[in-house]
Amino acid sequence: MWRYQMAVKGSEQELRWLNHQAQRGQLLRHIRGNWYQFQKTTTQYQVFSEYVSGAVATEIDDQHTPFKLLAQLQLTKPAVQVIYTGTAQAGLQGTRVDHQDAPLQLKIALAQRGHLLNVMNIRLVVGLILAVIVIGLNVSDNVASWGMFVWLIFTFYPAWQASRIHKQANALRVITQQYDDAWRPTMHVFLKNMSAELDTEKVTSLGAWVYVGQDHHGMYWYDLKTLASAMEIKQSLQPVVGDSVSISIVSWLGLAPIGFI
Repeated sequence: MWRYQMAVKGSEQELRWLNHQAQRGQLLRHIRGNWYQFQKTTTQYQVFSEYVSGAVATEIDDQHTPFKLLAQLQLTKPAVQVIYTGTAQAGLQGTRVDHQDAPLQLKIALAQRGHLLNVMNIRLVVGLILAVIVIGLNVSDNVASWGMFVWLIFTFYPAWQASRIHKQANALRVITQQYDDAWRPTMHVFLKNMSAELDTEKVTSLGAWVYVGQDHHGMYWYDLKTLASAMEIKQSLQPVVGDSVSISIVSWLGLAPIGFI
């Protein structure tokens, strides 16, 4: 059985989905792009994934381990292989391995996003050429309307997929603090009842802080270039400034601040 799933290869999200399928008796067998092939099994497996070099990947079949090789996927950007293994041994099924692979996953996510946007651009150009041909054939308005609708769905579906990968890439940027070539919106953060300036060193993981000003009543305000949401900013700030401090956030779109009274 084949199933389609859009996920960053080797990511926690993909692994969670694969293990959900395994719990349903569908064990991974092969991967082709975003299509996953499964085979039925009555054995309870847990699936793992790991990034390896080509030299290591060629030796995996010869290793005698409690882990069964399920699938291999070669990536070009970056040039690594994703190895998917599974084990039926109960003592190993609860194992959680932290691969510290967030920087590599970020590169994979950005490559997948770029590929999807390229696909969208190609479909857009091809669709425009076909539209010109259809106009020249003087087809009925009904056929032309349906053709336009199908073309729009077909063209912008990769853009929707790219937006999902983009969210995962943003989360990985926050984890890795790698913001090269990334646009970060500016959030306006207001702190009320502060006795001193915010120690931004304690919250540098959120992004780049810029002190804007203060008044005589304990109100401080800052600009924060970040990929974090307003709620995530508030949740990270509150333990640092204390419960007595009121936090208000105005998004880069100029919406009403969260927590504003």
